Amino acid sequence: MGCAFAALIVASAIGSSALVSWLLHAPQRALPIAFTGIGIVIAIIAGFTIVITRVGRAFREQNRLRRQLMADVAHELRTPLAILQGRVEGMLDGVYERDDERLGELLDETRHLSRLVDDLRTLANAEAGALELRKESVDLAHLIRDTASSLTAPIVVNVPAELPIVIDPMRIREVLLNLLSNALRATSPGGRVAIDATYDGASVVIRVSDNGSGIPADQLSSIFVRFRKGRDSTGSGLGLAIARKLVVAHDGDIRIESVEGKGTTVTVSLPR
Repeated sequence: MGCAFAALIVASAIGSSALVSWLLHAPQRALPIAFTGIGIVIAIIAGFTIVITRVGRAFREQNRLRRQLMADVAHELRTPLAILQGRVEGMLDGVYERDDERLGELLDETRHLSRLVDDLRTLANAEAGALELRKESVDLAHLIRDTASSLTAPIVVNVPAELPIVIDPMRIREVLLNLLSNALRATSPGGRVAIDATYDGASVVIRVSDNGSGIPADQLSSIFVRFRKGRDSTGSGLGLAIARKLVVAHDGDIRIESVEGKGTTVTVSLPR
């Protein structure tokens, strides 16, 4: 929008200078020059009107998104806070025993709140363009194997012996954990979750696939929208939105293909 305003101002200055020059050098053609000036003025006014309309529309959309984000955040925070409040009040009123089991439940809720706040901070920084990446040379094959082994369920890993790449290992590990955890949740016991990585020209391509429940076709278009959760999801609905922001921050790409009842494949491309 700023470029459009600058272009209109420059055009106005050039047009004014040209009209003055024509009048000075050809005063006998004042009438055609006047009509030309009127046309230029109308064009400039129309240009400013279009730009101002678009700016207003953009500001209204940003304001709508801000209000929606605040409403979504309030909704997501309300549930764990209500659970915490209810259990603490129950312990104080003697409804619940003040034992390790109840304290453990409270601790779990505080951890959930902490993760939610961290996710919101990461997402906010990414959307504001303030996400800090600490890139270094990493063996992606080792990172994938280490991430997969940190999960309790078996995962089929198919990667080369080495896969050197320059990335922020903590951020990419976060992406991998999210994708693998989602795949495991969508897969019934005895199902198959796999991850593989290969070079593809100037990119490294990582694929996380499962033969689980899949994603309905009508949900695929909004799968990366924050707080958008599937029917059986128990998460915050931020995982995939954050994963996409982290991949894009690495100048990469992420896409999902899924068939309901047959499984899902998530493909991540990262520049070498």
